[in-house]
Amino acid sequence: MPTPITMPQQSDTMTEGTVVKWLKKEGDKIKAGEIIAEIETDKATMEMEAFDSGTLAVILVGPGQKAPVGAPIAAMATSKETVDDVKKQYASGTGAKPQPAPAAPTAKPAQTAAPAPQSLAVSRPTRTPPTKPTTYHYDIIVIGGGPAGYAAAIRAGQLKQRVLCIEKENLGGTCLNWGCIPTKALLEDGAFVRRLRTESAERGVTITDMKVDFSKIVARSRAIADKLAKGIGHLFKKYLVQHVMGVGQVLGAHKVKVTSREGAKEYTAQHIIVAVGAKPTELPFARFDGKQIITSREAMNLPKQPKRIAIIGAGAIGCEFADFYNALGTEVTVVEMLPHLLPNEDEDVSILLERIFAKRGVKVHLKTKTDKIDKTADGVKLTLSGEKAGTVDADVVLVAVGVVANTDGLVGPGAGLELDRGRVKVDQIYKTNLEDVWAVGDCIAMHFPEQMAMGSYRHPDLAHVAHHEAVHLVDRIAGLHDDMIDYRNIPACTYTHPQVASMGATEKKLREQGRQIKIGKFPFSASGRALAAGESDGFVKLIFDAQYGELLGAHMIGENVTELLAELVLARKLEATEAEIIDAMHPHPTMSEAVMEAAGVADGRAIHL
Repeated sequence: MPTPITMPQQSDTMTEGTVVKWLKKEGDKIKAGEIIAEIETDKATMEMEAFDSGTLAVILVGPGQKAPVGAPIAAMATSKETVDDVKKQYASGTGAKPQPAPAAPTAKPAQTAAPAPQSLAVSRPTRTPPTKPTTYHYDIIVIGGGPAGYAAAIRAGQLKQRVLCIEKENLGGTCLNWGCIPTKALLEDGAFVRRLRTESAERGVTITDMKVDFSKIVARSRAIADKLAKGIGHLFKKYLVQHVMGVGQVLGAHKVKVTSREGAKEYTAQHIIVAVGAKPTELPFARFDGKQIITSREAMNLPKQPKRIAIIGAGAIGCEFADFYNALGTEVTVVEMLPHLLPNEDEDVSILLERIFAKRGVKVHLKTKTDKIDKTADGVKLTLSGEKAGTVDADVVLVAVGVVANTDGLVGPGAGLELDRGRVKVDQIYKTNLEDVWAVGDCIAMHFPEQMAMGSYRHPDLAHVAHHEAVHLVDRIAGLHDDMIDYRNIPACTYTHPQVASMGATEKKLREQGRQIKIGKFPFSASGRALAAGESDGFVKLIFDAQYGELLGAHMIGENVTELLAELVLARKLEATEAEIIDAMHPHPTMSEAVMEAAGVADGRAIHL
C-alpha cells in the first residue's frame, strides 16, 4: 500500500499550509529524515522531513497550492509497489483522499515565535504555550545526544516542547555506542567462552577443537549498539524532537551556534541544556595514538585479538576489559596505584575480585605507578615503580585512569559560561551562572552539601546518574517539581564475572566516621540457586545502623548481582530497615534470597547460615 505524505501541523494555530517548493521530484528515492519540501505556515516557512523511506511516486499538491493539515500532498511507493502502480491508484481515485482541515483551536495566550531556521524545521504536535511570550526558535536546545542529552530531549518532547538536540556523532553518545552497551555484549561473550572452556566437562559436554572468532564477537557488539542508536532516532521522531549532527557551542544565555558539514548557524532557545559528557583522560607522558596506546573505544574494536594487553587503571573500565580479554586467552596485566582493584568499592568485594583474577591468571600490580610508556617494535614497554617495580611488555596498553569533561570548544568567545577544572560548574539544581543555561551528566562540577554527598565523592560519572539528572531537570523546567536528587542512593555496577554492585557507604568509611553499625553477610556458596547455576563465588553484604536499622550500604559480588541492586536502592529510598527487608517475601529459589538472608544475618535471624 502506498504511503501518503500529509501536510504537517507546524504551528499551534495552523489549519492549512502552502507548498513553497518540492526538493524532490517524482521518481526520486527518499530516505527517512531527509528534507523533501518547504512548507509555508501562518508563521514561517519551514522544511519538512520524510518520516519513511521509499520512492516519491506522485505529487498531489504542487508549488503555490494549499492543503489542509493532515491532507495528503504526495505519496511514496514502498518496495512492494511500483511508481506507476501508485500513480494509477491516485488517478483512479482509490488513493487517500484529502481530509478537511481541523476546527480552529480555542484561544490561547499570545505567542510570537521567530521563524525556525529552515535547515532544521520539522512538524510538531500541538503544545502547551509557554507562560510568557517568547521570540526563541525553540523552547529547549540540548547540546549532546548521550544518556543525558537524548533523555532530556525525549522528555521535553513528551511535554510538547519545541526541542532541538545537537550531537556531533551518533545518538546515544559514548555509553550506547562505545561504552555501557557494547562492552556488556563483549563481556557476556567472554564469559560464555570461559564457561565452555572451564565448565563443559563438568556439565557433561565434550567440546573438541573449539575456536574463537574475535572479529565476530566484536561485530555482534557493534550490531547491538547500532540497533539501539536507531531506536533513539525512532523515539525522536515519535516525540518530534529535532536532531542535527554537529558541534554545539554556547554563545551566551539563550543562544547556541551549531557547526556542521553544512556550515555554522545560530539558534536561540528559552532554555539550553549542556550534556556533552566526558572523554578518557590521557597520561601526560603517553598520548593516545589509537593503535598501541588506546582508550576503551579502541579496546572494544581492535582489528585483531592482542596476545598481550596491559591495562593502566583498575576501576570499572579497566577491570571489565581485563575480564574480557582474559576470558578469550589474552595475557592481561593490570597496573593500579591504589591498594585494591575497584578502589571505590568495599574492601571485602575488592579482595575477593583480586583472588578470582589471580586464579584466572590475570597479573595484578597494586600500589604500583606507571612512570613511562615506550613504543617498541613489538608493541609497548611500561616502566613501573612502587610495590611491583619493573617493566611490562605488551602488544597494546589500555589507559583507563578516569575521564575529563568534553568541554573543548563548548564556550564561545565572550559567552562567560563558568567552568571548574574543565567541567561546567552548576549548583544542586544544575543551574549554571548564565540565565536559563543548565548542565547535567559527566560534564558537570557540582559541590555537594555534606549531607547530600555520595560517600564524599565528587559528581559520579555514571550513565544512569546522567539520565536521571536530565529527566529530573526537564521536569523541573516544566514546573512539575522543585525537589533535588539524593546522591546518597546512587547505585554503582561493574560487569566483570562475577559482577560487582554497590550503593551507599563502605564499612571502612562508616567506621572512620565512628558510626555504630551491624553487618549481615551471606555467601552465594550457601545459595541453592547459585549452586545450581554454577556461580557460587561471591556474597551479599549489607550494613545497617545499629540503633535504628537504617540501611547504610549494600555491597555485592556474584553472578548477576547488578540485577539485585535496584531492590536495595528502593529499600534505602523508602528508609526500610533490616526487619522490613526480611519480612518482604523473596521468591525461592532465586539469587535475591541472598539479600533477605544477609539482612537476617545482621538481625540475628538468618535461616540458612
